[in-house]
Amino acid sequence: MRSRQGEIACRSLTKVFGHRSVVDDVSFDVPAGTITGFVGANGAGKTTTMRMLLGLVTPSAGTALVNGRRYRDLEHPRREVGAVVDGPGAHPGHSARTHLSVIATAAGLPLRRVDEVLDLVELTEHAQRRVGGFSLGMRQRLALAGALLGDPGVLVLDEPVNGLDPPGILWVRNLLRQLAGEGRALLVSSHLLSELAEIAHRVLIIDHGRLVADTPLDELLVGQSVVELRCADPAAMERALRARRLRVVTEGDTLLIEGASARETGELAAAVGAGPVHWLTERPNSFEDVYFRLAGSPIRQPGTAADAEVA
Repeated sequence: MRSRQGEIACRSLTKVFGHRSVVDDVSFDVPAGTITGFVGANGAGKTTTMRMLLGLVTPSAGTALVNGRRYRDLEHPRREVGAVVDGPGAHPGHSARTHLSVIATAAGLPLRRVDEVLDLVELTEHAQRRVGGFSLGMRQRLALAGALLGDPGVLVLDEPVNGLDPPGILWVRNLLRQLAGEGRALLVSSHLLSELAEIAHRVLIIDHGRLVADTPLDELLVGQSVVELRCADPAAMERALRARRLRVVTEGDTLLIEGASARETGELAAAVGAGPVHWLTERPNSFEDVYFRLAGSPIRQPGTAADAEVA
């Protein structure tokens, strides 16, 4: 695939449905050669923002530009921007090759691109199979193939690893890095925050329609650590922590604490008679910790040990 460059620019982007602002004065850039992770809970405005960028929803105010133009003003949109938003949208009775050929013909793209993208997403051996028999992971690969048909400089990908097994996730990770390395601008959303942390150069966090973070990932993770504590009287310990205006969240029988070191936490537990202490450890901030703090939610969702999930 040849080197391509593109960029995304949103300025004061706003969408009002009825009397409710779903997206409120959102501005951000996705420069050429970068992967920007886009995170937001259900109803936060992430999907609406992506749809405005792709011309599927009309903004109430502001602009969403691909290479300096609105999507509807692009002369050859599939050559400028590729998208995975709602899966491949393929007829279940069509083969993968037929599905992509229809898209290529409608967009005025050379049919040779069909075999090229099938090979790129490793679906060549399944090209003649009906899409209705595809697994969710294979459908995701087909959707990516469709997005890449026009060899665009901009990619907007909503949950590109959805349904993929671990080797498939690793494959997508490497593909997105390759595409960014060729100069493309990638806006990528994912439920798996740890997966975004592996690939994103920059992170956007949207909450209740407003951006609460737009920063390089490494800068986002700089800051306070998190202390994990299990003790005999967690209720007494939680009261003491809150009295000192420290952030604390209960996750099962564990207290997650920000704003105090492990040593300070242990000394406080002894002072208020919350001991004995059964577990005490301090770890660096994770992407999950930062997301839930900025989005006004718990540090981690109860019951999640590895990947926090948001939409």
